Amino acid sequence: MPTPAPSHLISYAVMLVALVLVIRRNMRGRRLRVEALWIMPAVMIALTAFVIAAEPEPAAATVAGLVLSALVGAAVGWQRGRFTRIELDPATHSFTSRASVAGMIFIAVLFLARLGLRAYVAATARNPAVTMAVSDALLLFAVGLVSVQRLEMWLRCRRMLAERLAARQSSSIAAP
Repeated sequence: MPTPAPSHLISYAVMLVALVLVIRRNMRGRRLRVEALWIMPAVMIALTAFVIAAEPEPAAATVAGLVLSALVGAAVGWQRGRFTRIELDPATHSFTSRASVAGMIFIAVLFLARLGLRAYVAATARNPAVTMAVSDALLLFAVGLVSVQRLEMWLRCRRMLAERLAARQSSSIAAP
């Protein structure tokens, strides 16, 4: 196996530092703006559609691979959303979210798998169409992941708030 070039080692080190900083940041609770959960997926979907539409029409097998990549990303996003701890303040009805340890390990494993896939494709793909297809697949994976993660979190917040309001209403009805 060839030794990575020094520039690749620097890029891996930067990505590792970024991953550690993201994990550290996500382990602390922070305000969750439920009303804004749709913004990032909408932007990602629009940009991805723009990028893919600008490319030549892919073969049917490539399209199937892209769809599969988006579906796998959606499944991973659902799990990542489930791993996120969400708390509801009973007094203000505001939400806070915090990534769980399992969720952070999950993301670290995905990150390392992506690095491995990227290195493999760079070392073995001599065809620009293959490189473009893998790049598009990773992009669609990310879109599926982020979109469905946000959807799962939004659904859970909506359910938590409805349960809280129902409990408050039933306690006010029961009080004389």
